[in-house]
Amino acid sequence: MNLKSAFAAILLTAFAFSQAPAKPGAEVKKLDYFSGTWTTDATIGQGPWGAGGKFTSTSTHEWLPGGFFLSSHRDYKMPAELGGDGSATQILGYDADQHVYTADEFNAQGQHIVSKGTLNGDTWVWTSSANYGGMEIQQRMTLKTVSATKYNMKFESSIDGTNWMTFMEGTVTKK
Repeated sequence: MNLKSAFAAILLTAFAFSQAPAKPGAEVKKLDYFSGTWTTDATIGQGPWGAGGKFTSTSTHEWLPGGFFLSSHRDYKMPAELGGDGSATQILGYDADQHVYTADEFNAQGQHIVSKGTLNGDTWVWTSSANYGGMEIQQRMTLKTVSATKYNMKFESSIDGTNWMTFMEGTVTKK
């Protein structure tokens, strides 16, 4: 590297470090709705997955340093035939390039579920896919805000992305 290239590299580095730290944008701040501790009370319907039953969970969502990502830990209970009790860790964020919310979840069933979300008025819609027994299943979770401390949740699945079956419906309440 010649002296001129070295000087240019030093100037670029100095410029990069002199910039003000990035701040979360307005879209990221909308995720603040989910911060805090929430409880879920839901019913899993009967379907190809089995007889269904009760689903409950408690989740705590906290901002990571910098305020760009919301981290959550959830403990849940559901029928043994559907995987039983477990826990999950999730990171929520916003992808400004794709203009979508993001969620990466890692759960006790060994799954890594990547979801993309949109917000339209008071309704969040999260979509993902998962492999169950060698079959790719489309998933959709719709969250309808009722108040600052409550939303209704509906989780659906589809084999073809057109015909949807309700897997679970319930209410999520902030403590």
